[in-house]
Amino acid sequence: MRRALAMGMAAVASVAGMITAPAASAATSACSIQPYGLIGDYWRSLGGEDSIIDCPTGVEYSIPNRNGRRQNFEDGQIAWSPDQGGRMIVAAYAAKVNGRRAVVFRWGPSTPFTYDYWKISVRTSDGSLNRTGNVDNQPSSHGKFVVYPAAAGVKVSFTVMGCDDLRLNPCRQGWTLWVSATSN
Repeated sequence: MRRALAMGMAAVASVAGMITAPAASAATSACSIQPYGLIGDYWRSLGGEDSIIDCPTGVEYSIPNRNGRRQNFEDGQIAWSPDQGGRMIVAAYAAKVNGRRAVVFRWGPSTPFTYDYWKISVRTSDGSLNRTGNVDNQPSSHGKFVVYPAAAGVKVSFTVMGCDDLRLNPCRQGWTLWVSATSN
């Protein structure tokens, strides 16, 4: 039986996606702040200064009382969330998907962990979408989820955790760090 995240909003869809990061490349000059480490690798895999998420607006920073780091960009956020896998990256960014305003959430890889399904929590600044639900139509170590806000200027925030058995609900590694993007 397939479990789907029923968001109660006609403008929500999920699709599979894989996060990969090539080796770090030389710094470019268009952005005054250059991301580094896994966040920088992921940013470069999106196209770096020419990526959909654009340039960083500040340096990466630690999250109080959590393992990991987050960095803000002009069109979203990228975070390293190592409790869910040593190379786990979560990212949210504004985009056009099939010609529609969207906010994209991507995560992975969760290696060495793999999961039967994912639990995603989504919150919007306008209160139109504040839900947590299960998604099982994603690969076992990464995924992608797309939200289609009705208006520009809506901040959409995401977190995800991998789970194994629906009956027992063992989601041992817990939630990733939150990431957000504002629809444009």
